[in-house]
Amino acid sequence: MAKKTPEPATGYLKDEEDRDLLEACCIDFDIMSLSPLGDVPDTRGIKDKMRRTDQGRINSCGGFGFAHAAQVAMFNQTQVWRYFHAMWSYRRAQEESGIRGDRGSTITGLVKAGKKGILPEDFDGDGQPETVYRPDYDMRFPDGAAAVAAQWRVGYSLSMRTFDEMLRFMQTGQGAVVIGGSWGNWRPDANGIANTYRGGGGGHARAYVDWITIRGKVHLVEANSHGTRYGDKGFAYHTKKFVDTQGRSSSFSGIGISDMQHPEVRRVVPVDEWNRRTFAGGLPRPF
Repeated sequence: MAKKTPEPATGYLKDEEDRDLLEACCIDFDIMSLSPLGDVPDTRGIKDKMRRTDQGRINSCGGFGFAHAAQVAMFNQTQVWRYFHAMWSYRRAQEESGIRGDRGSTITGLVKAGKKGILPEDFDGDGQPETVYRPDYDMRFPDGAAAVAAQWRVGYSLSMRTFDEMLRFMQTGQGAVVIGGSWGNWRPDANGIANTYRGGGGGHARAYVDWITIRGKVHLVEANSHGTRYGDKGFAYHTKKFVDTQGRSSSFSGIGISDMQHPEVRRVVPVDEWNRRTFAGGLPRPF
């Protein structure tokens, strides 16, 4: 009998999530009251910028989910792509929630930590990372990391559960959505599409970072942390049916994070369009 490949680490502590506290971290706003500005592209091409990430055997999925969402939010602000540090977000989230050891984190802890600072891998903007993620829970950060992280903060956060809310959040230029819920009873198909959600299993955090139109239907692009063996080389495409069923689960938490202090419509631009509009040094040309 062939040896079974062990499941990757998960790490969203769904049973320890304080959902009242999580709601208190969010603003009270109906995202559906905003409308997208200008023509909405079929997709922004965000996944072409993102790394295919693998958390290894560390329970750092929440750190990855938050870092993925932060990359989109800060790209919306600056039009310069930055990678944010998954282990920094993971361990700072644990500190906010009083969690010790490599057990995982909560979405509440991630949001609270993100409002104090998120750490880019490239500290000084020269394009060379000072530190990158390693599957080592006890990894040390360089001197000055906290001061750098304090310069990058989440502005507001917004609780949401439905496909339409998450799509509107992204299409109005607010940011991206970090999500946590049950894991284990569903997988995307060979094309990366997930249509049927079945709850159960341990907790796992991910992020919705973009949307994509497949055969005339819009899907949300999920960035995961189980490496290229998952879905479409690390990404999956979730249907409206999947997202709405998942959102009704008692274990689900979905939080949009934004660089903005208050919701305001901002035009979303495909990544390749920004590439055409940038100088060699990475500074955006004005529209």
